[in-house]
Amino acid sequence: MRDRPPLAVIAALVLTLVVIALHVDHHRHAGALWRDEANGVNLATMPSWRALFANAHLDSFPLVWPTVLHAWQGVAGASDGAFRRLGLAIGIASIGVLWWSARALGVSAPLVALLVFAMSPSVIIYGDSVRGYGLAAVAVVFCMGAMWRLVEKPARRTFVIAFLAALVTVHTYFPNGILLAAIGAGAATVCLRRRDRRTLGTVVAIVAAASASLAINLPWITYALGIAPLEQGDWTVGDAVYVLRYALAPGVDLLAALWAIALVAAAAGCVLAWTKAAPESDRERALFVALTTVTAMTGFLVYLVLVARIRPQYWYYLSLMAAVALACEVGTSLLARRFVWGEAVRVTAVAVAALLIAAKVDAAVRMRMTNLDLIASTVARDAQAEDLVVVFPWQFGITFERYYHGRAPWITVPDFDEHRFHLHRLVGEKMKLGSAAVAPELARVERILRSGGKVWIAGVLLAPPSALPGTLPPAPAGARSARYLDDWELQLAALLRAHARDVWSITLPDVGPVNTWENLPLQQAEGWR
Repeated sequence: MRDRPPLAVIAALVLTLVVIALHVDHHRHAGALWRDEANGVNLATMPSWRALFANAHLDSFPLVWPTVLHAWQGVAGASDGAFRRLGLAIGIASIGVLWWSARALGVSAPLVALLVFAMSPSVIIYGDSVRGYGLAAVAVVFCMGAMWRLVEKPARRTFVIAFLAALVTVHTYFPNGILLAAIGAGAATVCLRRRDRRTLGTVVAIVAAASASLAINLPWITYALGIAPLEQGDWTVGDAVYVLRYALAPGVDLLAALWAIALVAAAAGCVLAWTKAAPESDRERALFVALTTVTAMTGFLVYLVLVARIRPQYWYYLSLMAAVALACEVGTSLLARRFVWGEAVRVTAVAVAALLIAAKVDAAVRMRMTNLDLIASTVARDAQAEDLVVVFPWQFGITFERYYHGRAPWITVPDFDEHRFHLHRLVGEKMKLGSAAVAPELARVERILRSGGKVWIAGVLLAPPSALPGTLPPAPAGARSARYLDDWELQLAALLRAHARDVWSITLPDVGPVNTWENLPLQQAEGWR
């Protein structure tokens, strides 16, 4: 007669089904691709591998992600649905990898990681998006488990798996290099404590070789460094931590508290693992996950603030969250082992917490990623050839171009000949003209209004300040783009408020919650005064 599976395994299997249902529910509501997704898809659907690699610098990921997208569209097609199914597949795969790595690290089932990481709306929404962040998080989780397997049982097979995991980790997301270094530091410290020089050398070699392999991305890194000053700002560690706090559980306050509880419990478990009663294997796992977590969090925040210096976003943190969640899994498991009823309490606590947050998580993930496809279809239906469509900010034109197939011509502010990618260098060229950069676009708006046509406006018309816009000089070298982008949009708003006879809002179909980063109003201007 077979033994019944442990209670933790049963609970984790049920929780796995809940998490899969949440992924499916988001998939049903995600809708059209938003601009970052469309940018990557436009790159992936280039006609050849040569064209893809020649233009890979136009996306923000290393080699693996555009390669996966290109291969996928070759098999499944280039429709929105095909790409959404890829995101769903990656999201579900992340659950399986959590199971594998948790068991590799000596935990029977990934209870805590499923609760705090896999049920996080950020992970479900942005991990399942048609971007590389979900795959990057999967790679980090796999790498932690694979590296520990190598340390625990050094062999050719474990070496190959750990090396491949390290390569995939660094080539899915550039900041993953920091997390690989943290994982390597944790593994190397355990080897040092054991005085196992051979395995120590293997770990160091894996981390060094995987990191060195990033050199194949040097042209893309050089391009990114060239445009970085346009987007960089003076962000602090406080800013990065503030965004991380909300990235953990957007819209679900209790889940944010559960992250804090898991971290404290995991820390306690790692400390207690060093008592005399604990076995040596527990001490080593505690050392591995504790050092990995501290190094990863410190390195990642330093990277965001001192190296990247761009505005932190929820999706930047998915890989870090994955590593910390797996560490919490190990730490809380170690804590439960110190008490007779520890595992029962851990299982019960996770089950109750999951029941309490499930409804709110489900509500949070029922989010459409853009409404620009709705704007595009509305304008295509109603706008005439003598009208003009104006989309701003300029990067929203990436989405609009994918979905608009109407008669009326359209422009962005500022406008470019190319709208498929985030072409920040073209913004830099426009900045050299100062406020005058958008004079042709404003003249075109005026001409349409004077001739009796309508101007359809997809974007938020800001109220001009007391000091009228339009007075910025040509940008000096190293200037940031935000001031110029605001000025150009304010010039459009000032023109319409001063001279358009009528400006009114167009009601769009009610599709429920829409991604904050791409939820635009649609307005229409007509007449000249």
